[in-house]
Amino acid sequence: MPKVREVDGKNKGQLRSSTLTVGDFLKENTAFLDSHGIESPFLHSLILLSKVLGKSREFLIAHPEHEIGDKYRSILADLIRRVAQGEPMAYLTGEKEFWSMHFLCSPAALIPRPETELLVEKAMEWWGRQGPKVILDLGTGTGAVGITLADIWKESVVFLTDIDMGALLLARKNTERLLGPSARVLFLCGDWFQPFRRGFRAGLITVNPPYVSRSDEDLLHESVRRFEPKTALYSRDGTGLSEIRCVFSEAANHLVAGGLLLCEVGAGQAQAVASFAEGLGFYGHIKVFQDLSGTHRVVAASL
Repeated sequence: MPKVREVDGKNKGQLRSSTLTVGDFLKENTAFLDSHGIESPFLHSLILLSKVLGKSREFLIAHPEHEIGDKYRSILADLIRRVAQGEPMAYLTGEKEFWSMHFLCSPAALIPRPETELLVEKAMEWWGRQGPKVILDLGTGTGAVGITLADIWKESVVFLTDIDMGALLLARKNTERLLGPSARVLFLCGDWFQPFRRGFRAGLITVNPPYVSRSDEDLLHESVRRFEPKTALYSRDGTGLSEIRCVFSEAANHLVAGGLLLCEVGAGQAQAVASFAEGLGFYGHIKVFQDLSGTHRVVAASL
């Protein structure tokens, strides 16, 4: 890591500032993070420097001679240390891009991931330009999926729910920040369909439930295991399927005719989930969709 201060050789015990440029910072910390096994160490260093200095990445790359002021050095040193320890960048910068929007992030909720955009894509394919009148986004976390849908279909009423109040407050902040006070978005704290009366129906239900089984815990990236909320990762019975089964069992009571349930699932779970949904006898159409990596990622069911 770069030296923040150095001892003046003529006056021992007195500290003076050393000059630290953008080029120095990027070179030294790229090497430091690389030595700790961090992927894309240059990009990590650049993103943090851009965030702290409030300068664009393009500016920093074009001006390696730009000096970094003393007041920023301790902040940068702490952030670099935390990256080296595996803390996710989204928690350090406080945001993550999803569907070309930047969502606030905190350890209260899972970090939005590119594969989850498949829920939005399939919702748009099903409903087209007009969109459903009512949307439920269950276990909303940051609100990434529900807020994106509210932005696409501005006339739809979108309910964001989560069992964790901290996550729900984060979703509310993202809604206010990205959509403004006029957004047709409502927030309910509760477990899956518990906040809704039986018979309350929507045209679209999206959900990214906890689907990691305890037996697959070691397959997760270490940073995910250590820093992201366990209640949003692991199903309550440890199998990875209990929350998904709960959603499919209840969703038919809350879908309008022709409505659609879209559920993200883990690798290797899609066939079991589709078979379970078919066995319920509620759904007329069940389909599985792959993400860009070829993983069967979303199970769709309609009445």
